[in-house]
Amino acid sequence: MRAGKRGFCAGALALLAALPVLAAELRPGSASEEAIWTDHPVRIDRSKQTYERIAVAPIPILLRIPVSSRAVVLDGASFEDRGRIYVLTDIVPVDSKRLCRNVDGAIVVCGRRSKMLLYGMVVGRTLFCNEDFRGGRVSFVTCRSRGKDVAETLIAAGFGWAATPRLQDAQDKAMQKFSGIWRDAVCLTLRRCPPRITR
Repeated sequence: MRAGKRGFCAGALALLAALPVLAAELRPGSASEEAIWTDHPVRIDRSKQTYERIAVAPIPILLRIPVSSRAVVLDGASFEDRGRIYVLTDIVPVDSKRLCRNVDGAIVVCGRRSKMLLYGMVVGRTLFCNEDFRGGRVSFVTCRSRGKDVAETLIAAGFGWAATPRLQDAQDKAMQKFSGIWRDAVCLTLRRCPPRITR
């Protein structure tokens, strides 16, 4: 017999000899006596279980919203389509009739321009949204249109201000560039635009 085979046989014999010793060291207890799987229904008392429970994070469901060409833009942060109203969660809209005064004194229809920008991003487009809250026929949503975050695009253009901390950085950059409503000294000072000025 070759040396390799002799060594293998010797190791196998040693393992077989050790099995009774290993079996003797096993102690009966709850872990060995309690069945892991059952073949019949068992009532579980959770107060007596000591298992670690790991919280499961909710999985956001992405909604595909095909917006029709008949959708109505209500202001710079909301629109209505097929009887349902969608409100962008992260943006405070400019009053749709608000006029802004540039530093050179020129009047700009900033409220209408915010509606026009939102119209171009949602009407006739397919949006991919997370529904943050729903109440009745109103859904508060965070949406993307053609890969762009709709609320972030509006705020970056200066046609709305951040309603949540998520887009505060985009607002700060728009203010530094004096984009949109931030050309108006009143809006810039208050970091928001007060109710309508229609003169």
